[in-house]
Amino acid sequence: MIAVRRSMLALVAGIPKDEIVRPRSLDQWSVKDVLGHLLSCDEETLRRFRLIERGRGDRIVWFESMAQADRFNARTVARTRRYGLAELLRRMARVRAELVEGLRRLPTGAFRDPSHAYPLVDWFPVSGWTHEQGHMSEVRHWWSARRGQLRRR
Repeated sequence: MIAVRRSMLALVAGIPKDEIVRPRSLDQWSVKDVLGHLLSCDEETLRRFRLIERGRGDRIVWFESMAQADRFNARTVARTRRYGLAELLRRMARVRAELVEGLRRLPTGAFRDPSHAYPLVDWFPVSGWTHEQGHMSEVRHWWSARRGQLRRR
């Protein structure tokens, strides 16, 4: 989880700011929007950890359809667009640190707790790092193509 975030931030650090905020670079999102999306996913995971820690894993709200996930993404990315890039990166660092600490605080039994609709070991890799790896791959592919376009100019 930590290594994937470091890789994502290193990739983004190599992209000029005007390209990071370029609208619709990655379908409907800019690279900055992807970072806002990752922040929102970390915040949601942190909320889930807090519920589990309090013994309320039954209160976790799960996306029951892609339409529901799409609404969450649209709402949260719109919210994070108001942050400047530096502020967004600071928030990402703070929330990721809280997430790592929250993961460390969870009791061992919480990882496979059968009373949860989905055990943490089943859903956390997606929200923790595989999801980010997918977005990192998209950003890397886009930036490689975009860099080529800029060189040809």
